[in-house]
Amino acid sequence: MQWSQYPPETDRLTELRHQRMLLRTLADDVALAARRLLPAGAPAEWRSEAQRAYLERRWELAALLAGAERSIEETLTAVLVRIEAEKAQARSRCPGEPGWMVGVSGPESGEGLLVSGGGGTLVATDAVLAEAAVLRTLQTEAESWRARLARIRALDSAQTPAVRWTDADPGLGILRTDTVFADIVERSRTLADALLTAAEDYGRVERAVERASGVAGAWLGYLVGRAAPLMILGALPNLAAIALGGLAGRALFGGVFAEGSLADVAAWFQANPGLLSDPAVVAAVRVLVSSADDTAVGALGLPFPAGLELGDEGLGMLGLSSAAGTALLLVRPFGLLRETPVSVHRVTETGSPVHPAVLAALPPAGFGELARRIPDARAEGPQIRIERYAGAAGSPPSWIVYIGGTAEWDPTGTGQPFDLASDVSGAAAPLGPSGAYRAVVEAMHAAGVQPQDPVLPVGHSLGGQIAVQLAESGEFNAVGVASFGSPTAELSIPAGVEAVTVEHTDDIVPAFGGTAAGVDDRVLVRSRAFAAGEAPAGQALPAHSLTSYQATAHLMDDSAEPNLLRFRDTLAGVGASGPAEVTRWRGIRTAGP
Repeated sequence: MQWSQYPPETDRLTELRHQRMLLRTLADDVALAARRLLPAGAPAEWRSEAQRAYLERRWELAALLAGAERSIEETLTAVLVRIEAEKAQARSRCPGEPGWMVGVSGPESGEGLLVSGGGGTLVATDAVLAEAAVLRTLQTEAESWRARLARIRALDSAQTPAVRWTDADPGLGILRTDTVFADIVERSRTLADALLTAAEDYGRVERAVERASGVAGAWLGYLVGRAAPLMILGALPNLAAIALGGLAGRALFGGVFAEGSLADVAAWFQANPGLLSDPAVVAAVRVLVSSADDTAVGALGLPFPAGLELGDEGLGMLGLSSAAGTALLLVRPFGLLRETPVSVHRVTETGSPVHPAVLAALPPAGFGELARRIPDARAEGPQIRIERYAGAAGSPPSWIVYIGGTAEWDPTGTGQPFDLASDVSGAAAPLGPSGAYRAVVEAMHAAGVQPQDPVLPVGHSLGGQIAVQLAESGEFNAVGVASFGSPTAELSIPAGVEAVTVEHTDDIVPAFGGTAAGVDDRVLVRSRAFAAGEAPAGQALPAHSLTSYQATAHLMDDSAEPNLLRFRDTLAGVGASGPAEVTRWRGIRTAGP
């Protein structure tokens, strides 16, 4: 290393060095924006002429950004030339002044080295909104870049008049760059507005289709109800024959006959999951479930317009909850789907009797981690996991409550509250909360959750339904809620609660929640878990499995959609205080009704 004299500092040299610094940071920001605008490739589902035209405009924006980078580099080069010229003039003015001693690594100081950063036809609303957010961000950034360029220009106290500019003048480079930035502002604004308009138009069309299918389903249900008495009379001979055959089979083979028949049916669906995993079947079931009340209206002989006015399409006095409540009243006298008192107890880690019941866990980083922590639906395992995050000084603690799905399908009850009885009771709101819901509330109270504490409930299947009901009840201070594969369409989300509902279009379970009766602030994320013909055998409902939803949750973590980002911000706020105390809870049914 050798030593050289640094030229005396001048106001002009200070201005130029400040310009150099600002231009370098601006170049880095423009390069970063250009990288964000250059994806690996267009989404595979983007095939329409409008979508391809949008992608062409996007590439034009990227080309403009590349041009802006070049203009900034040219401007920076001109500034560096001015710096060297100013240094030479300073040396000529003060040839004998020693100045300050600075180290350099070679014959040149290196100041001139510039280093900068180099299936289906369904509208992908997530991708569209994420694209709009990127473009809106670019618009804002380009507007700020123009302001920064104006500041850079103002630093030149010895500006050359525009009429005397040459290609080597920094002023010309700044003007060219500002012109490109102005074009970027206008184009990004136009594209973002067009994308949002397209998303809104798609939403309006989708809602219109849902309303039309809902009315059509209501009319079909009404006709079935009107024809039900005749259908029952016509089917009586066949029903009698089936009943006699069943009695004969039970007399000859005992209970094995009935159990074997049910097992055969279950085995067939497991070997052939395609039927229940067909999105068309799922959509049809959703409409039919929502039409259950219309069937009752038809059976009672009421006019169809009265049914519409009283049902989900009107006042909401009749609907899925009233239909589920009616079903429970009909079957409970026969010992089916009965509700009982429940109790909960804290569970230690399986296989570790000496392990403490209170564990520690880092805050979940996103949707994937939330879904991973939901308890598996096992008959003998804990159904509830509760994480407590200590609040800052003077603030209450925050809680995340994870709730598992249905663990028992026996309609007669086995002591497990996460059972078929809770599935139906959860939809029959007028008859009171389900046993599973009461178990979760009791576990939360036992864990120490207070009414004012921020709570974020998360669940899969039945657990997701309970999570939304917790937010809906107002008993706790729910700041967010997430459900995966849950029948929650007819449940409402209070204003101000960040809510994300995840559904697979080939999962039939969410369809049993019917269609949404109104509009709230929840974010609905839909995707297909398995392509046509690729549903794995061995599971009757593979798209409903918790592992399938965990995979979708990880994809959500990679999304830049603004609503999903906002939910992740809420999640980060709940777990901001660091590691949590974790407890696991198991609920049981304690007695008969």
